Amino acid sequence: MVHWTISYAFGKPLITMRPLPRFLAVILISLPAAPAFAWAPLGHQVVAAIAVRHLTPAARTQVAALLGGEAGAMMVLDSSWADEIRGDRPDTGAWHYVNIEIGSGGYNAARDCSGGDCVVAQIDRDAGILSDRRASRTAKVEALRFLIHFVGDVHQPLHAADRHDKGGNDIKLRRRGQRLSLHQIWDQDVVLALGQDSQRIAAQADTSLSPQQEQQISRGTATDWANESFALAGGEIYARLSQNGRVDLPGNYAAQESGVVRLQLARAGLRLAALLNRIFR
Repeated sequence: MVHWTISYAFGKPLITMRPLPRFLAVILISLPAAPAFAWAPLGHQVVAAIAVRHLTPAARTQVAALLGGEAGAMMVLDSSWADEIRGDRPDTGAWHYVNIEIGSGGYNAARDCSGGDCVVAQIDRDAGILSDRRASRTAKVEALRFLIHFVGDVHQPLHAADRHDKGGNDIKLRRRGQRLSLHQIWDQDVVLALGQDSQRIAAQADTSLSPQQEQQISRGTATDWANESFALAGGEIYARLSQNGRVDLPGNYAAQESGVVRLQLARAGLRLAALLNRIFR
């Protein structure tokens, strides 16, 4: 029996400046076996809110100029843009994740990112566009919006790991007639366990780390981040599941994972800020 209770906060704003789009709420509730959105809007808002706290003045100014408003507000507002356009831009779907098979040695570009069609390669491409003085403003705006989102995506462990189950999408749970996937739980409920106010969650995650920890976390590349998420998925998520297909999660599973999730959101925000600070010197 699956000991699981889902509590959705849809229907009211996750932050006061931007209600959760109604169409996204419907998608997130009724999502089929196809790859899910990572972190859902709340998680991406938290990542953006953490990142903006660490932008240099130069980076903040250039981000604001590209997004057309105050950097903090616009980064949070645009943090789920890459999910919102997926219906019109199906070619971008594979950019949200990388399937690194559990049991492998980690990310292998030739095996896991054929044709450069994965989140690791796309983060590098977007960063390259933003660094290219010859790139058009339109291209840079799109690259920045993608980058804000994809750095968050690669830190959702099930967006960097697979066990022949579409990153947990095929691991189904049923509770009171509602069909859920393990992936959905990690996209939504583990974040909602931290609260519903993205600014408060961001502040708590940020202040939980020392300056030395923040400096250490801010290092690395998209490949490093994917490998870190992959290892976390194997050791923290898949290791707790049985091999016979039975999934039995405790009722407080989301709360149990709150420390892991808070750290992943903090890592994503700090690394996004560090990347933007390097680009916008």
